[in-house]
Amino acid sequence: MTLSEMDVYGPPDQGAPSGPEDRLPPQDVAAERSALGSMMLSKDAIAECSEMVKAHDFYRPAHESIFEACVDLYSRGEPVDAITVGDELTKRGDLQRVGGTAYLHQLIAEVPTAANAAFYAEIVAERAVLRRLVDAGTRIVQIGYQGGDVEDIVNAAQAEVYAVADKRGGEDYQALGMLIEPTMDEIEHAAGSSGEMTGVPTGFTELDELTNGLHPGQMVIVAARPAVGKSTLALDVARSAAIKHQMSTVVFSLEMSRTEITMRLLSAESEIPLQNMRKGNMRDRDWTRLAETQGRITDAPLFIDDSPNMSLMEIRAKCRRLKQRNNLKLVIIDYLQLMSSGKRVESRQQEVAEFSRALKLLAKELEVPVIALSQLNRGPEQRTDKKPQMSDLRESGCLTADTRVLRADTGAEVTLGELHADGATDVPVWSLDESLRYVRRHLTHVFATGTRPVFRLTLTSGKTLTATENHPFLAYDGWKALGDLHAGDRIAVPRHVPAPERHEPWVDDNHVVLLAHMLGDGSMIKRQPLRYASIDEENLRAVTVAALSFGVVAVRDDYAAARCTTLRLRAPFRLARGRRNPIAEWLDELGVFGLRSHEKYVPDEVFSLSKRQISLFLHHLWSTDGSVTVNKHQTGGRIYYASTSRRLIDGVSRLLLRFGISGRVGTVHKQGYRPGYTLDISGSDSQRRFLQEIGVFGGRSASAAQLLEIIRDRQANTNVDTVPREVWGDVRRVMSEQGLTTREFQAAMGTRYCGSTLYRSAPSRERLGRIATVLGSADLELHAVNDVFWDEVRSVELVGVEEVYDATVLGGHNFVANGIAVHNSIEQDADVVILLHRESLYERESPREGEADVIVAKHRNGPTDTVVVAFQGHYSRFTNMASNF
Repeated sequence: MTLSEMDVYGPPDQGAPSGPEDRLPPQDVAAERSALGSMMLSKDAIAECSEMVKAHDFYRPAHESIFEACVDLYSRGEPVDAITVGDELTKRGDLQRVGGTAYLHQLIAEVPTAANAAFYAEIVAERAVLRRLVDAGTRIVQIGYQGGDVEDIVNAAQAEVYAVADKRGGEDYQALGMLIEPTMDEIEHAAGSSGEMTGVPTGFTELDELTNGLHPGQMVIVAARPAVGKSTLALDVARSAAIKHQMSTVVFSLEMSRTEITMRLLSAESEIPLQNMRKGNMRDRDWTRLAETQGRITDAPLFIDDSPNMSLMEIRAKCRRLKQRNNLKLVIIDYLQLMSSGKRVESRQQEVAEFSRALKLLAKELEVPVIALSQLNRGPEQRTDKKPQMSDLRESGCLTADTRVLRADTGAEVTLGELHADGATDVPVWSLDESLRYVRRHLTHVFATGTRPVFRLTLTSGKTLTATENHPFLAYDGWKALGDLHAGDRIAVPRHVPAPERHEPWVDDNHVVLLAHMLGDGSMIKRQPLRYASIDEENLRAVTVAALSFGVVAVRDDYAAARCTTLRLRAPFRLARGRRNPIAEWLDELGVFGLRSHEKYVPDEVFSLSKRQISLFLHHLWSTDGSVTVNKHQTGGRIYYASTSRRLIDGVSRLLLRFGISGRVGTVHKQGYRPGYTLDISGSDSQRRFLQEIGVFGGRSASAAQLLEIIRDRQANTNVDTVPREVWGDVRRVMSEQGLTTREFQAAMGTRYCGSTLYRSAPSRERLGRIATVLGSADLELHAVNDVFWDEVRSVELVGVEEVYDATVLGGHNFVANGIAVHNSIEQDADVVILLHRESLYERESPREGEADVIVAKHRNGPTDTVVVAFQGHYSRFTNMASNF
């Protein structure tokens, strides 16, 4: 299409000729609508359209938003239709802006046929190129009128046009046969040039015996430190598949050029030293061997793509096309950390985790194995033997066996060690979504990742967690490794936990009441009578009534010298073998019978109760070892629960999260006694919510009522429940986009002008909400209304070396552990993890010169082992120890 044809896209002639500035930019709204409608009807249409167009190719902004939603859903492996797209747009705050769900259904209804999606997308792409060309022409005109050096002006004009051409898509992969000729030319003209190249080749026989080959749907991670040979190992696999077995293979290289890859392949196949080929030091017999190799491998079904800044969607689209045209059998990506998502993400860890999950989905969808290369962190270099472990994966991190994972089905916690020992799969957990809301996801399995140094993270709230140095935690700017956190940093913990999937309320509320009192002031030691002690008559009456629901009549023991009254909960019948006290038997079923005070905990069954019964449980528990006091100035007060059992305190803290109440755990040390723990509820909002929704039973209820009257209408002025100060950077960015000065912004907020002082303190959620309203920013509003409480790091301390574990979580790639939001690792989606190690890299006098260890560290469907292979660096290949590959 020529520039002269572009006027057909402008408005109808009005008589007088119009200039280019009066015309509409080239566009075809009907084609855009048909392409989007097709994408919501067929996943094949999504693959075709996403290959040809990008979001910014759409003329209408609403269409751009819809396209992005479709592509994001597709990349996550979720269905794409009017309902799911509408839900995705709602989460982003864009649904009404694009026209609502009615417009989405209208797009689908107007599609002539989804089979022509590629043609609609081609029209959209063409119009986008024409618009960019018009824009480039406008800029060239401006450059011409600005004056200056003519040569510079011409270069700038050419750059504008080339920029348009560069943005046009195409088939960036090429068959090996097309690359041989230019590579041969480079070798022939390389004489006299210098350069040293260290190659790494690969061999496979014993590995195939171990894994039984690579299977369709598998994702395989090959990881190593730089210069060990992971790219060479991958190319050896590609040679075996494409050249030796004629299986279509594609290599996406984000690190090496096509020519470099092809030269390595020629060196490995012809056994001509790669360095000689690079320098042009070729003998006659080398040329003969090279010609023979060229003829042998030219027709091999090996495709190489070295496109820079390749996105996941591009890789997916190209693989689908190769699957249709060439019966693709193997995909290799070199390497994972160099991939780009093409969109803004909150952290690199999350982006790489999304790549990992998407590549696993790609392997399953195309029914081919996908090999993804990955770089290891410096963990191996810190060990004596320098051998890598799975936990050395760069975006990886691990947790200790005693880490408690919050379940979404029961609301209870279970340790990683228990899940691993039981071989548990598909465990529902709570995971943060893109809107920082907790949603249900599935933890598919837990796996051991080795023994590593671990550090204890302690937060101001008293929460603690032990993890490896590189385990990611959610900060305001994204996921940060534990080793990058310092005292004073803020990380995400749940401020609210939704109700569990499983609701199992107890038939009799008296059971709830009795359990609360027995956990607080009861004695449940084995081979001793069940007892309850209290100085509160209302508590004694409540336990007496509750015991009757088991047929037990409480016997009251009053002693003048005692500071409290004791109730003995005797069985209503004579005990014998097989006949137990019904209350003792019930407590045993709950798992709390026989526990001493420092061992008590909230049974798992309590977390599945209704919110009303949880409130009743806490209402009575607080009447035992809880406290509500008003200060002497009658201006506020303190609410806390005390126990010598840290596990009980943590359980109570989790129950409070059902009400959106965050507690702070403190430790009290007294010489000669066990440590004591307190759970404080601070802040007017949390205290008011506790007193209104839970309250306290018995004698302490008077203090609770008094404190509620004091704080009932008090405006919160918190310096704890705030959003990290980094949010001011986003506020200033939005102000800049809207052209607002600080003075104008503060006037719109209705506050007195205070200059940059405004940005020195962390804003409360309420204040940030008002800022978001004034600026009309959905992103800022998200940080004011989410499920996250920003806790403060108190310390990070090395505690020793322990066996560590990690878990696979589908979707969000994160879960709640010990009450803290944590990320999982990139090996979570891999069926096989191969770690490459060469001892001679670290020891010059190593007796294993020329050897390498291929460590199968994870094998989902088989055994793990270490395969020793020979390293022939001069040929840029690995080979079997016994014979050449």
